[in-house]
Amino acid sequence: MNILIVDDTDLVRELIRDLLTPLPLPMRIVEASDVPRALSILGRWQPDVVTLDLQLPGGSGLDVLQAIKQAGLHSRVIVLTSLTEPRIWQACFEAGAAFVLDKSSDLEQLPDILRTIADLRENA
Repeated sequence: MNILIVDDTDLVRELIRDLLTPLPLPMRIVEASDVPRALSILGRWQPDVVTLDLQLPGGSGLDVLQAIKQAGLHSRVIVLTSLTEPRIWQACFEAGAAFVLDKSSDLEQLPDILRTIADLRENA
């Protein structure tokens, strides 16, 4: 499973990596800390899963979501944000996010979500 972690905070990217690497799934993880880098990676590499912050240098996570949708990629996007307003979460789902999690309280759900995505891929 190819995973792209997009977050501008080194500590958050490290935390996500630490949550995912113990999973008994074959995976490759690539990271981006801003929108231009994320878009560059998406252009060359089609990740199965993208964990995506909304507040990023060079644009917004919503820009990345729109690029994924416009490119016709089948990446499952998990938005991780500290923004908890319902209208923002709704905008994420409308733009194509599969999941939206509160970065401050829901990160521990990532391993279970990845297992579910892997199971869905195997049974497709």
